[in-house]
Amino acid sequence: MTSASRNIAISMVVLCAVLATACTGSVESREIPTPQPPEPFPAPRALELPADDASHDAPIEWWYYNGHLISEKGAEYSFHFVIFQTENDDRTASFEIGQAGITDVENAEHVNIRSQGFGYSAEDAQSSADGLLKLDLGNFALEINSEGEHAFSASGTDEKASLSLKTAAPTATMLHEEIGWMEWPFGWTYYYSYPRLKAEGSITIDGQENTVKGEVWFDHQWGDFFVVGKPAGWQWFAIHLDDGGSLMISEVRDAEGQVLSIDGTLISSDSSHNVLEADKDGIMIDVKDHWVSPATRGEYPSMWRLRVASVDLDVTMKAMVADQEVPAAPYGNQAAAYWEGRLTVRDTSSGNIIGRAFAELSGYVDPPPLSWRGEPR
Repeated sequence: MTSASRNIAISMVVLCAVLATACTGSVESREIPTPQPPEPFPAPRALELPADDASHDAPIEWWYYNGHLISEKGAEYSFHFVIFQTENDDRTASFEIGQAGITDVENAEHVNIRSQGFGYSAEDAQSSADGLLKLDLGNFALEINSEGEHAFSASGTDEKASLSLKTAAPTATMLHEEIGWMEWPFGWTYYYSYPRLKAEGSITIDGQENTVKGEVWFDHQWGDFFVVGKPAGWQWFAIHLDDGGSLMISEVRDAEGQVLSIDGTLISSDSSHNVLEADKDGIMIDVKDHWVSPATRGEYPSMWRLRVASVDLDVTMKAMVADQEVPAAPYGNQAAAYWEGRLTVRDTSSGNIIGRAFAELSGYVDPPPLSWRGEPR
């Protein structure tokens, strides 16, 4: 039983007990099942890249991209693209869903694209003959070849929004927590990034196709972990600084909504690789403003001041478009919605723009209320 399944089982036992007590005058005493003890975390191994860009035998895995692109006419666009993969109970097959978003920077317009259904992969279908990975969900596709070059695409059902991009092999790799391995109270994960992949291709928004090129941030994560939901969650930032530096900052909250950890990874313009910790490096994240989603009523941060004392960084980041929320429907209830979008990055002292960023905000939408039996939903 995975850690997620084990906690679901425990929650169901508690919920059934509460309902039984509320609906009857007396309850027969019964023995409460003892859950299985947590499975020990596996010993981490050294990552092998680009080989580990491929799919793994893990309960959950995702391949995530964001980027800042410019068209031949000088118009700016940003995007994110992700395919999530989960395994079935006996780990003989995996299932994928895709989500993407495109932002027209000049017109402050944002559109979401989702996969039309669930993809399915048997073990022998997850890699191409000469590559590391090949996933095809119909209107979403991702392929990574043995040279470490990536190609991915997504298209909306109305054909008014789409993206199709190819990247060169990476020239820099971020191994988060030094070795690309992280332990949480709610599981373990391998995690690394290619922060500045060179990319080219096309983006279509409002039915207008544009040839584009620019830089793409790639995140790859897999393991055995689960996301509890609000108030647990995270604020995550992928920052491209104009001086050539690339910075990842992550703040994770626990099931009580308390900050569990703040850490980061910096590849400086001189290619030095620094693992950052809140206390050691003086990382501080202050939320300065919020945006409330009209669709989910989730209250998301929309402006931040970020300070990293050890590298003399003090920036103010702000969402370029307020509504860059990614809805959970039709895959689940809206508590799984998250916010994913482009930010401006300004030096706090001078106010000058010194970079661009993407933020991911998870765990800000209330779950739907429980309803009693017989009551309308």
